[in-house]
Amino acid sequence: MLNDVVLHLPWPPSVNNYYQTGRQGQRYLSIRAREYREHVIESINEQAPGLCLDERFFLEVYLFAPTKREYDLDNHMKGLLDGITHSGLWEDDKLIDQLHIYRGVIVKGGSVRVEISEAGPLYGFEL
Repeated sequence: MLNDVVLHLPWPPSVNNYYQTGRQGQRYLSIRAREYREHVIESINEQAPGLCLDERFFLEVYLFAPTKREYDLDNHMKGLLDGITHSGLWEDDKLIDQLHIYRGVIVKGGSVRVEISEAGPLYGFEL
């Protein structure tokens, strides 16, 4: 049984700035993406040391942008989920059964609130 976990993480880079392309056409993580990943690892180690999820869960993400600039919610999820995965908090983001993303108010510097809880069954859905 999973106890609810709440994390406060830094504002993630957009997927548009997440990768760079080298001279030979190979793609690699941008400096900003690597720095973000390190910040997430440090934040999670401070807030939830030693926690490693190995069962399916429900993830709620609240994105608090640093500016009034328009953005797509999903463009910031790649960096966030990759950073959390590299922190070792969960084995892989394939364990996410349910994912809700919310747009929050503007916060100086931007931030993210992540809430993790036990995944519940889905009722009333038929194909």
